[in-house]
Amino acid sequence: MNKTALAALLTTALLASAASATPAREGFITGTVVNEQGKPIPGVEVDVDNTLSYDSSLITYTDAQGRYRVDVRKLPFTFQVYAKMKLKYGDSTVKVELVPNNPDAVPGVAGGVRDFVFKPKPVTSEDPYGNLACVYVERGIGEYDVDTNQVQVTLTPVGKLADGSVGKARTFKLLPSGGGPVIPNIMWGTYKVTATLNGKPLEIRRRTSPNNFEWGSSFTGGFVRDYNINQPNMYLEVRLPKSGD
Repeated sequence: MNKTALAALLTTALLASAASATPAREGFITGTVVNEQGKPIPGVEVDVDNTLSYDSSLITYTDAQGRYRVDVRKLPFTFQVYAKMKLKYGDSTVKVELVPNNPDAVPGVAGGVRDFVFKPKPVTSEDPYGNLACVYVERGIGEYDVDTNQVQVTLTPVGKLADGSVGKARTFKLLPSGGGPVIPNIMWGTYKVTATLNGKPLEIRRRTSPNNFEWGSSFTGGFVRDYNINQPNMYLEVRLPKSGD
């Protein structure tokens, strides 16, 4: 076998392994939950939801190896499988929906494999918010010269984030959503935030009630539960620099 053929064979084997890290077992819904580095995550809540009957979920949790198993040998239904991980952020506990390797329903009796990964959920036009925190950025009142489509926002982590990582500075363009211009899929923590419009610095401040936060060249802070939202998010507003303020 030549080197090219061997490389192709190894690649195929690796892809097949990655597609289903957990072996199938007839009559059971099984899976493994890992982070993006492939490390197993214990204690994750797995919800095996009967698609035909309301409020009849089977709840289990991953073991020390990040594995779970649910017996469906005598259950002739179909099931949607969800996994949620709890993160501690300040005084809040947030549940993060994990990303399945296969979102399709699983048939009872036969069973199937559903593995999950703790990573940002893909953002779509139907779901622009992802599965982590959101940073909402609006223009200040009367700031009609600020086109949020042209605004770029840089988030620089200050200290460790809720998942234990230190993160890195990243720059984003704002995405449209029903709740206003948004940056989705941000890990909870403290950030220094700056914004520019067509490359020129903007002033920025936190936007919550009461609205008495001072404008500045940057904002440093975290996420809050506001606007009747269960999940802590960050709410900011930007404006053109004002002389004499």
